[in-house]
Amino acid sequence: MTRMRALRSGLLACAMAVAAFAGPVSGQGVGVRAYLSPGNTVAVGRPFVLNVEIAGTQSLTEEPQVPDLGSFAQYLGSSTQSSMQMVNGQTSVSLTVQYRFQALREGTFEIPAFEVAAGGAMHTTEPLTVMISSTPQPSGQSGGAGGDGGIPARDLFVTAEATKTRVRDGEPFVVEYRIWTLVDVSSFNFTRVPEPQGFWVEDVTPAGQPQVEQLTRNGRSYTTAVIRRVALVPSGPGEKTLDPVALEVQVRVRRSDPFGDFFGNPFGASVVPTAILSNPLTVSVAPLPPGRPEPFSGVVGRLTITATIDRDSVDANEAVTLTVRASGEGNIRAVPAPVLGLPPDFEVFPPEISESVEPFGPGLSGEKTFEYVLIPRAPGNREIPAITMGYFDERAGAYRTASTGALALEVTGVAGEGPGDVARGGVAQLREDIRFIRLGAGTLQARDRPLFAGAAFWMLALLPLVGVAGAVAVRRQRDLLEGDVAYARGRRASRVAKKRLAEARLLAAGTDARPFYAEVARALRGLVADRLNLAEAGLQSTELDQRLGARGVPEGTVAEVRACLEHCDRQRFAPLGIDPHEKERFLDRVGDVMTALDKAIRR
Repeated sequence: MTRMRALRSGLLACAMAVAAFAGPVSGQGVGVRAYLSPGNTVAVGRPFVLNVEIAGTQSLTEEPQVPDLGSFAQYLGSSTQSSMQMVNGQTSVSLTVQYRFQALREGTFEIPAFEVAAGGAMHTTEPLTVMISSTPQPSGQSGGAGGDGGIPARDLFVTAEATKTRVRDGEPFVVEYRIWTLVDVSSFNFTRVPEPQGFWVEDVTPAGQPQVEQLTRNGRSYTTAVIRRVALVPSGPGEKTLDPVALEVQVRVRRSDPFGDFFGNPFGASVVPTAILSNPLTVSVAPLPPGRPEPFSGVVGRLTITATIDRDSVDANEAVTLTVRASGEGNIRAVPAPVLGLPPDFEVFPPEISESVEPFGPGLSGEKTFEYVLIPRAPGNREIPAITMGYFDERAGAYRTASTGALALEVTGVAGEGPGDVARGGVAQLREDIRFIRLGAGTLQARDRPLFAGAAFWMLALLPLVGVAGAVAVRRQRDLLEGDVAYARGRRASRVAKKRLAEARLLAAGTDARPFYAEVARALRGLVADRLNLAEAGLQSTELDQRLGARGVPEGTVAEVRACLEHCDRQRFAPLGIDPHEKERFLDRVGDVMTALDKAIRR
């Protein structure tokens, strides 16, 4: 074991020595090309890689301006690889930036040419064509395994299953997304969650870690867990389709290559990113029959309503609380505020509304509460009328009406002033607003005092010395900034980052999300690079984690920096429809992360 470590250390030292000897490569011009791997043809749900290879250099002036592929592919992540070769005494180097995507829909698509800044010049790639095959992803099959590992589709997949596929308009149902695996999964994340069109959606995924269990499917025993659960309520009749969700799963695989084991992971395992896609779902939504009662609650299921008051006797002009509760099965959130039908001598304030829903059987159940404050203005035996609401009983296939009983209220005392009456009173003068003017003038006394005894004299006398000291300090600071690049970058890091965030805020109102997220990523990545004196272009997540961890930045802050950068990348390469308010919230989040990062590095 000791000899193996020594041999490995020796080989690494030799590689570093060769790199140092090579230095800047002379005689090798900088060239750029783009290509797809594993090829130009890919199946729906399978991953592919857009490679940007820069020959003749191992550094980038700025990140390549990769075009938007969001119409047919989902961005998964990026990485960089560098290489150096010596052939017949000639040294050549190259840098490859790899952008991983997942194919989403069938067709032939063009990736247009784009520019790459390298070697002090702008280079343009050739356009590429990617053909996504029409091979559908059957239920229970993976969207595909990508990368080094060759994971079969039947060994890792995600399914989408609905509790109902034939429902009424307004009838809730639940969709579960479940991952099935025969391989060692270390982590996963959703890379694409389409917004269902024509549905009201509520996430009802249980809090905490997914519950793992062993289930048999098609004769094979899988490790499985529900990773997402959503309740959906259709907002109109017709055939509706739920598009697949996309995941990237990190899979641990053992390598059979002894040289790969020797130079790589000493335990013979590596993590392979694998893209998978769920099956689409089609739901048939039937309209509600005619003849709905008014007022209609919008509930399709079961509904019960009750009404109570906190006391049955009250003085005129005193408040009483009326509580109306609607509960049952269905979309209880849709229940509107009830019509009370109170006499005109009742003053009614807007209700306080609270609600709670949870999955129940194939749909939802819940409760919605309305609390009204009522003020009767006239005495007498009053009555709060019964409250009625219509709903559709899905089991019986007919409309029903839920109602409360009338409530008796005894109002005592005498009739009071209405809400528009104003009590009148006299105006009392409490204090005089302006003090009287003093008529007698004070006396002035002259003081004989030497000029040098005053503070002003000494301030003027010392001013030249202060000026000279200030000039010396400014000169030293300027020399330090010009001579120490790392110090200069660290000094201006916060100022430059704030300026970039301000520019991003101006871009937030635009319809194209890409410039906004590119500027935010530039601000955050630039802050890290300036603080740590690193090259901004090509700064990857792994290097970022290691560098920040070495500077003592807390793991939570490092994870938040990485999450913000990954979110920017996803929106830049496959932008979804983001409203300006979401952009503002993201700007605030990035601002907080930058503040925490600055404090941690400066400690």
